[in-house]
Amino acid sequence: MEEWMWLVWLGIAVISFIAEALTAAVVSIWFAAGAVVSLILSLIPEVPFWVEIIVFVVVSVACFIAVRPLMTRYMKKRVIKSNVDALVGKRGVVLRACDELNAGEIAINGVTWTAAPALGGLSFSEGEIAEVAAVEGNKLLIGKTPKAQEK
Repeated sequence: MEEWMWLVWLGIAVISFIAEALTAAVVSIWFAAGAVVSLILSLIPEVPFWVEIIVFVVVSVACFIAVRPLMTRYMKKRVIKSNVDALVGKRGVVLRACDELNAGEIAINGVTWTAAPALGGLSFSEGEIAEVAAVEGNKLLIGKTPKAQEK
């Protein structure tokens, strides 16, 4: 069996690389690394197969522990906000006055949205500049801009 272990490790490495290529997330690259190291060990005639298995597990776990946090941090930075999520933080002109009891309207990038104050007690008059604090359904929750709060 030991003389054929290099085929087993080669198969695991190839399957792991294919699985990694077919997914958007990082899921199996550590197994490929462990299989490649074990493949190299299997080519040394005096190394028993149980050592290869232990090395496979150790290298796979070490790669997982070392690489996973870096990859998740890198992948999170690449998230691009789209649609209404991209409106948070944008400023617009209040077209129809609103307060905590009455919804109003705000125009952002030429599009009119239903708007309501993000915090109770806030009110906005027509023509005032407001900043989008959050999105709730199809309604934008708006707050005062820093310049408006200073007045």
